[in-house]
Amino acid sequence: MRLIFTVCSEPKNNEFMIDHFAPKGFECVSLGMKTSMKNRTVSWRRIILYYKYIQVAIASIQKSKQDDLIIAQNFVIGAWTGFFCKLLGIKRTILSLNMISHDKGFINTIVRRVVYNTAFKYPYFYITVNSKGLIDVYSKEFKIHVDHFYLLHDAIREHYESAPFKPGDGSVFCGGEAMRDWNTLFNAAKLLPKVPFTAVARKIHFDLSLEIPENVTMYYDCEFDFFYQKLTESSVVAMPLTTTAPAGLTVMIKAALLSKPIIITATPSTKDYIEDNVNGILLEKGDEKRLAAEIIRILSDDTVAERLTTSMTKSIKAFSMENYFGTMENIVRQLVKV
Repeated sequence: MRLIFTVCSEPKNNEFMIDHFAPKGFECVSLGMKTSMKNRTVSWRRIILYYKYIQVAIASIQKSKQDDLIIAQNFVIGAWTGFFCKLLGIKRTILSLNMISHDKGFINTIVRRVVYNTAFKYPYFYITVNSKGLIDVYSKEFKIHVDHFYLLHDAIREHYESAPFKPGDGSVFCGGEAMRDWNTLFNAAKLLPKVPFTAVARKIHFDLSLEIPENVTMYYDCEFDFFYQKLTESSVVAMPLTTTAPAGLTVMIKAALLSKPIIITATPSTKDYIEDNVNGILLEKGDEKRLAAEIIRILSDDTVAERLTTSMTKSIKAFSMENYFGTMENIVRQLVKV
């Protein structure tokens, strides 16, 4: 029995998984792909990205045997793997990590639904989610038995930087790949014309017809180092979201480690990390008035910001890589007996 790890980037990005499981006596195989950021940021190139996903999925089936466990770090690759196994009647056990179901355009949504629904009917397809509440949501939405779900929280990766609390430059930062509620952010910015906002977005996910307030500096398709620099310089991280599906968690965790006070929309996932007004601020969806009020409260009083970040620094330790792998190993050991 072997563990076949797949990832939506270079195979070396499976190494942190293999470094844990290989010493435990598991034989491991690493599969991945070469890709370009343009495949994620240019609309028509998404076809290339999905083609590469399919290639990795097929390779994982071809290079595995019936008693192996395929572990897909990218949920879409895992779904394609399940899709082909169901379609072709091939027996493989598949664990697809971190299910996120976003609507991303009509065609994209239809393709995902066809692939996902086929994979979900495959009896050897298993799923992790990063919030207990999502098990109920997704099991009902997609008619998946709850026994096919496992809870696996997002973790603090070892390369994530940390820093003690500093007031910052007085700016409010918002950024990420998708599902940011720019309308709510911009409306809050209009209520705070003297507060500078820094916003970083992918053009592919951004409505360019939106009116951007004068106090918002907008950047698109930036490199990670620039994104991280702006996050580090800021005084508040505000992430209103358009969805109740998992979104914003990676940026949230990185902001927490940098001791940035966090304001984010309350979702099943964010509630697992943040208790309102204890270690961050949880907003109701679209609540621009409270967003503006909390920004002013934090910017006006460093003791509020420091209290929130100190509490968050303590609570975020529960999401360590040690705990992540402890949970992950339990899941793997259950599945290799299936």
